[in-house]
Amino acid sequence: MLSSQMTAVLALLGGDGAERSVGLASPGAAAAALALGVDGIAAGMGTGPAGAVLAWGRQETSAALEDAEFTLGQGPSVEALADGAPILIADLADAGERWPAFTAAAQALGVGAVFTFPLQIGAISVGVLLAHRAAVGPFSVQQLADALALADAVTILLLHRAALGLDAAGAPFDAPCPGWAAPSTYRAQVHQATGMISVQLNVGLAEALARLRAHAYVQDRRVAEVADDVVARRLRFDRPEP
Repeated sequence: MLSSQMTAVLALLGGDGAERSVGLASPGAAAAALALGVDGIAAGMGTGPAGAVLAWGRQETSAALEDAEFTLGQGPSVEALADGAPILIADLADAGERWPAFTAAAQALGVGAVFTFPLQIGAISVGVLLAHRAAVGPFSVQQLADALALADAVTILLLHRAALGLDAAGAPFDAPCPGWAAPSTYRAQVHQATGMISVQLNVGLAEALARLRAHAYVQDRRVAEVADDVVARRLRFDRPEP
């Protein structure tokens, strides 16, 4: 049985993906975070190596966590997508050997616990839902039941928007929308930069993306920031930086 708070959240979202204000300032996401007792929550669409585009949620730390996972190629969302099962980390201090780089980045953001849930319908994978909080400790049985129900509802919400050819703010997918997916999480520029690096180095796209990630990690920058430099031709991978 769901809590009364989560029942109200699901009614706000609407079983057919009817929430009017989605995006990263979604009132439904704010209510969901409150119901689950977490500080932030976000959902991303995408399952491939190019990462997920944040499409629903709240709180800047959520976007920073997703960006860290994308840059580092490790973390609970990455594992949840690969395994198709929830990853529940009640204390990030215990995950240092599992994801050393991500754990350090998450703790630097003040995150103590993370909980991720794959967004899927049957064998169809859509993305991942991530919740986090500063306080350590597991989800209660009630919170876990609520989170699983929320993941199902968000899956339907995002599929509904995608079926309409819209992003989470109601704009076409090919146009990034301020307030929905910020440059740090919007992947179109990363795709473009990966293609340019592939040509510059005469390597495959997978290796080009790995080079982009590695450069961002070494420079302690976000992948999207480095991608912006590549697209703007301020940075080339076939010649040393000035």
